[in-house]
Amino acid sequence: MKNRIHIILIFMATILVLSSAASMKSDKATSDLNLKLNEVASYISVRDTINLEVSEASVAWHMDHIYLMVNQLHKALKYSDESNYKAESNKVRDYVFTSNTLPRGKVTAPESVRPAENLTINTLKMHYDEALATVEKLPMLAEKKHFNHPILGTMNRDETIKFLAIHTEHHLKIIRDILKNNDNKK
Repeated sequence: MKNRIHIILIFMATILVLSSAASMKSDKATSDLNLKLNEVASYISVRDTINLEVSEASVAWHMDHIYLMVNQLHKALKYSDESNYKAESNKVRDYVFTSNTLPRGKVTAPESVRPAENLTINTLKMHYDEALATVEKLPMLAEKKHFNHPILGTMNRDETIKFLAIHTEHHLKIIRDILKNNDNKK
């Protein structure tokens, strides 16, 4: 009887440690995403900068696209049915998650995450504020909440948070290159 109790206690302690570790991983991912969103917001003063050698889109377009992605993917996760989630392997996603990069110029943004033509400072600030609030809500969703990316496949909550961090960094690199190359032209 004592052995069973010890085994049960060890089992429960293991579950607590594992769930704590998963929570810490999720917290770090959302913290990383928050830092990236804050960097995105720091470019508001140069939002109208365009450099066709780097991107056809302005800094503002990349900023708003990032915010729209965070907000739209949260909605996709929120309204997904976790009972339909099925983990699946995807070699492209494995590559993206291992390298922490997305290739440039390979994918066109879907209509739902394409910014409007004339972005105002108010729109950017509103979408930024919404994205910050959204990042705080992401870890509260059930782990099996999911969305289906057309190339990377079905991603659960934690994979989606990781994807958002990689996607945000991808566009931050483009913004930095737009600004760096513009500085070299002056």
